[in-house]
Amino acid sequence: MGKEQSSFEKKLIRIKESGFWDAFRFTKNGRFKSTLLIYSFSLSFVFVAVYIAAYWLLIDPLELGLRPYLSTRLLTAVESIVPALVGSLVCCVFHFTSHDKKMVLFTYGWIVLYAVVLGAFAFVTFSPQEMALVAVIAAQFLAPPLVTGILLSAALYIRHRRSDPFRKYQSLPDWKK
Repeated sequence: MGKEQSSFEKKLIRIKESGFWDAFRFTKNGRFKSTLLIYSFSLSFVFVAVYIAAYWLLIDPLELGLRPYLSTRLLTAVESIVPALVGSLVCCVFHFTSHDKKMVLFTYGWIVLYAVVLGAFAFVTFSPQEMALVAVIAAQFLAPPLVTGILLSAALYIRHRRSDPFRKYQSLPDWKK
């Protein structure tokens, strides 16, 4: 006689059969069903590394160069925004090299998901005083890259969609094609 499946095994089977995991399965011709999902997920780690490198390389020169001229609050804002802009400019280069122009926006979607997960983890793990410190650090080092990156990539994508020649060709009447 067959052994009954445990509830854990039933959950695993349900997850395996769900539609979300179908994106990670191969099709008959050996390609991923959702390359955008896979590639943007992989690219999100590159973006995180670019932002870490931008902050790591730019904070000290900004601190040393601008400390005599700016107040502490303004210097903190500059140290937060300038590396975020530089990182966003580097990351948005992928918009021009990628065949699918939605790739950069989807990549920022993954990074937003990481930020939400980290925020939920911090909320559950840390005390209120520690959470206040985490919120200040997130506002300084997490929000500027996300905001600048999403705005810049959305502007590039909208510009691409407006100037897409294929879309203009499709909107022409049949007698003009």
